[in-house]
Amino acid sequence: MPLRVVVAGATGVVGRTLLPLLRERGHHVTALVRHADRLDGAAPADDVAVADLLDSAGLRRELRRVEPDVVIDQTSGFGRADLDEGLRRTAQLRERGSRNLVEAAVEVGARRIIGQSMTAAYRPHGHDVLDEESPLWTDAPGCWGDAVRALAAIEEAVLTCPDIEGVALRYGALYGPNTHYAPGGTIHARVCGSALPLVDDGVGLTSFTHVDDAAGAVLALVTGGEPGAYNVVDNEPAESMEWLPAYARMAGGPAPVSLTMDQARAQLDWLTVHQLTEQRGATNFRLRETLGWRPMWPSWREGFAALFGLWSG
Repeated sequence: MPLRVVVAGATGVVGRTLLPLLRERGHHVTALVRHADRLDGAAPADDVAVADLLDSAGLRRELRRVEPDVVIDQTSGFGRADLDEGLRRTAQLRERGSRNLVEAAVEVGARRIIGQSMTAAYRPHGHDVLDEESPLWTDAPGCWGDAVRALAAIEEAVLTCPDIEGVALRYGALYGPNTHYAPGGTIHARVCGSALPLVDDGVGLTSFTHVDDAAGAVLALVTGGEPGAYNVVDNEPAESMEWLPAYARMAGGPAPVSLTMDQARAQLDWLTVHQLTEQRGATNFRLRETLGWRPMWPSWREGFAALFGLWSG
């Protein structure tokens, strides 16, 4: 059954992949953007709603005009090059903008809202691969703690609101075209510039999510699945000692240098050290079992190869 769907964050890497998929399913798609010229024809939509998520009145006005059945929030500030700025912007969007979107969606009678979260926000625990019942790291230090607390607040707003079906999709490290891992992206530049090292005895796990799989999960949950939180990740969480050298080879960069823990703490920001040494991966079991979802890219190995034109499968 075709639905009226609003996509906030339509100009982001997931949004641009998602919009044509929704239209192929017959849904009427409205791209919610801050500026009318942001789509530039690259991500076709049936309608464009112009509103800032931080402007509650303008947002409500546009959603009343559209009268959506489903509202999808794919907004993020992590596209920015500066990490701290990206964290602050994302925290602001989550604390105020996403909350405004939930309230507006309820007011106009939408039946479901699908929000974006991330598995990196889980509190690290031993050597476990974490599921959706694992706690978020709300007392993490610095800007990272601010971002996680904002995520937790909006997840609570989405998942506990009695007047709308709430879904929170927790993505792994997003990769694919136009992401930080693509040529010209931040991770690509750091790896090729020998600025992202291996850390001796580091056992940090990363769960990856291709943008195709993120969009595919959203598409499936527009019309199916129970409300709740879902990890959207591939089947192969990987230690930094494994994925980082493989990525460097496929990207045509130098082999990563190796640092001791003390050297890493002296040379790298806290969040990078955390990701390389203690971050935990996540399982996609709930999404696979309850919705029958399967990632198009089951392993980051295949996805990275495709990203660099090395995949022949």
